[in-house]
Amino acid sequence: MIKKRMKHILSLLSILTLFGCANSPEPIELNSEENSPESQFKTYSSIAKVKVMVVGTYHFAQEKDRNELSQENQKQINKIIDALSEFKPTKVIIEMRPEFKKRYSQMYSKYKASQLSIDTLANEIFQLGFKTAHKMNHDSIYFFDNQPDFIGSLEGFTFEGFAQYADSADAGFYDIYKTLIIENFEYNEKLLKSQSLYDEIKLRNSPQMQTFNIERMHAYEVRAGINDNWIGADWLGRWYQRNIRMMAHLLKIYEPDDRLLIVVGDNHKWVLEQLMNNTPDFEVVSSFEYLNK
Repeated sequence: MIKKRMKHILSLLSILTLFGCANSPEPIELNSEENSPESQFKTYSSIAKVKVMVVGTYHFAQEKDRNELSQENQKQINKIIDALSEFKPTKVIIEMRPEFKKRYSQMYSKYKASQLSIDTLANEIFQLGFKTAHKMNHDSIYFFDNQPDFIGSLEGFTFEGFAQYADSADAGFYDIYKTLIIENFEYNEKLLKSQSLYDEIKLRNSPQMQTFNIERMHAYEVRAGINDNWIGADWLGRWYQRNIRMMAHLLKIYEPDDRLLIVVGDNHKWVLEQLMNNTPDFEVVSSFEYLNK
């Protein structure tokens, strides 16, 4: 099949050579570094970019080491919101699936109208998302999460089942960095929890923390099942798929001149930023720089 296609292409080239020589275009002169071959490539730089800031956070409602609703931590949260507001976002997007839009949009509208208190709701979608949108006087809140199905090698996936399989099939290979990963994770968590709430969020948005998250996810689970059932690679692939879908939601959300602020679990931050850096619609703005001012 490939040989037939190549013969067809060569035949077309012969015809173009015979009949197209008289009208062949003038060659482009490339006489300087400014006019070098690589500088002649067309890109998508003409596409207008929308500024996007991804704010990574731990999940407040799942955290037992802090009481985000305490008086002191409410001050810390207000300090975070003040810093993020300097970005002047036009839309705030939370880690919630669009199918829950009706419920949470109604909650935000009631909160904005002082008809709903979120003083007892520790989740970051309320304490960071709702409060930032309200401070910016936004009429709406936006949603972009997604949960792909566990299919193929991941059907019926649980971390307990995954560990049992990996220990029986790939012990000594998939877990070669396990001790180092655990040591680094415990050290970093201790460092994070020794900070104020504001400084913990700031550190979670630092380039160093993002490098840790990236390398951790590519050093452990992905090694399980290689050349067998690919369960580890498929697990990491599902993570990418989820975040690709989340990023794709943004393409429907944004309008020209928007400035999007995303509040999301910090392990999403690195992959979302990588995806947006490769998408000509977006320009990523550093949340760490705003929090570090």
